[in-house]
Amino acid sequence: MIRDLTESDRNQTIELVNQFYRKVNELELDGLFRIRPRAATKFTDIYFKLIGTGKVYMRGFFADSELVSLLIGRVEEKPHLEEERSLFIDLAVTKLGKKKKGYMSALLKDVDLWCKKKSIPAIELRAILQNEEAVKFWDKSPFERFYIRYRKRVD
Repeated sequence: MIRDLTESDRNQTIELVNQFYRKVNELELDGLFRIRPRAATKFTDIYFKLIGTGKVYMRGFFADSELVSLLIGRVEEKPHLEEERSLFIDLAVTKLGKKKKGYMSALLKDVDLWCKKKSIPAIELRAILQNEEAVKFWDKSPFERFYIRYRKRVD
């Protein structure tokens, strides 16, 4: 069942966000990009404060009472573009051992409906290239590669 995440889901949400952050920190990146301890708690709490503003999508897929997948995004205003605004997905993650069961696909259909209701014409996200599992998932999804983001370490 898909539903809005609430404060009562805080611990499960933090656990799932932490799972994603641990995965990112295991990747061999540029030596600078590392997610700090307690970042999952801070990230989750910031989004919970924004619930009710109409500016965030924060929903999860629950199997019984267990949060097995979540998608968190924010509306970005783009007055310089004809689209005017888009939803930027900050985090999309499925619990280890629960993947390939359609949970994220269901959330992606749900976020599409949410965006249609709010007249948001586009959804964007970014994936770390070394997170091959994520890149493969997004390449198989209805999302298209759109632009490349470059990064340079300043020495």
